[in-house]
Amino acid sequence: MKMMSESTGAMQSSSDTQGTPAGEGRTLTQSLSVRDAVMITVSGVTPASSIFVIAPFAIQQAGSGAVMSFLLGGVLAFAFALCYAELSAAHRSAGGEYVMAKRVFGTLPGYLTFVTVLAVSVFIPAVLASGAAPYLNNALGTQFGNQSVALTIVLLSYALGMLNIKTNAWITGAFLVVEIGVLMLIAGLGFSAPHRSAAALMHPLVASGGALIPATAAAIVPAIGTAIFCYNGFGSAVFLAEDLRGGNRNVARAVMYSLLVILVVELVPLIAIVLGAPSLSELSKSADPIGYVVRELGNPTLSRVVSGGIFLSVFNAIIAIVITMGRLLYSSGRHALWPRGCNRAFSTIHPRFDSPWLATLALAVPSAGLVFVSSLDELTAFTVDLLLLVYLVVGLAALASRLVRRDVEHHYRMPWWPVTPLVAIAGAGYTLYTTLATATRPADLYIIGALLVAALVMYAACARRSETFRAL
Repeated sequence: MKMMSESTGAMQSSSDTQGTPAGEGRTLTQSLSVRDAVMITVSGVTPASSIFVIAPFAIQQAGSGAVMSFLLGGVLAFAFALCYAELSAAHRSAGGEYVMAKRVFGTLPGYLTFVTVLAVSVFIPAVLASGAAPYLNNALGTQFGNQSVALTIVLLSYALGMLNIKTNAWITGAFLVVEIGVLMLIAGLGFSAPHRSAAALMHPLVASGGALIPATAAAIVPAIGTAIFCYNGFGSAVFLAEDLRGGNRNVARAVMYSLLVILVVELVPLIAIVLGAPSLSELSKSADPIGYVVRELGNPTLSRVVSGGIFLSVFNAIIAIVITMGRLLYSSGRHALWPRGCNRAFSTIHPRFDSPWLATLALAVPSAGLVFVSSLDELTAFTVDLLLLVYLVVGLAALASRLVRRDVEHHYRMPWWPVTPLVAIAGAGYTLYTTLATATRPADLYIIGALLVAALVMYAACARRSETFRAL
């Protein structure tokens, strides 16, 4: 197997067995600092919309036990981040997880990982956008429909995602400052008027049948999957590897710094919300638990300001996600994982913006389509399952990489190996098993099965014959 270049990690122009060029003579420009990469990565995680749009599912599942779910999810996220850091420093590429899996386990596992990550990248913008309309309407006093708002956000985000990545780093960074300000405002509300002590976090309660009962492991553990979804995105720094200046260790730094920022700006306001909620029963039962706390502790003007900030954070998140996922599709075209025409289009770099513009735009159609076919809770549950599958693969690759790929220099070595990847594997595996076992929609298993079948067909038709992919 051929090692990637230390300076760029990019495969230079080559051809597959069909004679398809793997690139059009241009590569991604190394223009980002670690700080830039962290701004884009954290923006993609969108801590504010994670807390407002996704975290309510954990609160409804586990009540005040959601804090414990998020703490346990943070431990797992830290283990996952260490795995990402070591793998991305050793296997630097805009392809991210699928390149890691391919170089450690071979072509078929690598390709199946690519399809899984691609599916996640299509679903997440729709998940976030589908929950944005209530915040826009509350901020402006309007009554826009959920689907029209979601579609507009998705399409505008893909258009902005084509711009020069340095420009987008400043755009996402500016939005991120507003987003963190909103979260700290909420944290200030909760901590300034607490209705219970911190000891309540160790004895969590959840609403059931109109009464509060102790939150058991059966309620807390499934909510860990939701917490991981809220943290998800720190690994997206690996898709910016070829845009990042400096050595391979800078990719590892971008991953770890991103997670640290995410943990702080999500955990602090969540703890404040649980401690400051006037009624745990109302918090646990509410369809909008964070909004409930803001309305009870604040005033209508504050509620509108917060809603406006959340809406902007959703928009910002999708822009950042689009940027990173465009790099994923660009890498897949460069490695000839598609039919000839798609490979050429996806690996084309815009002469002015230095971005994989066609690869970025290609994902707009399926993301926009999902806005019309699924509800937010259905999209969230299914996406969590896919994310856990990806994390499971990353943990296994981190465990095996030092043993299987002794020819590759591991520029960053995680502490406590092999314990760290074993924790990641056990956590992802158990959480995935729990979420599937408690799923109310068995159709999710059929969809995952259908994705697997489609992936095998596509692999046989295109990827298996790609010289570029085999030589990766």
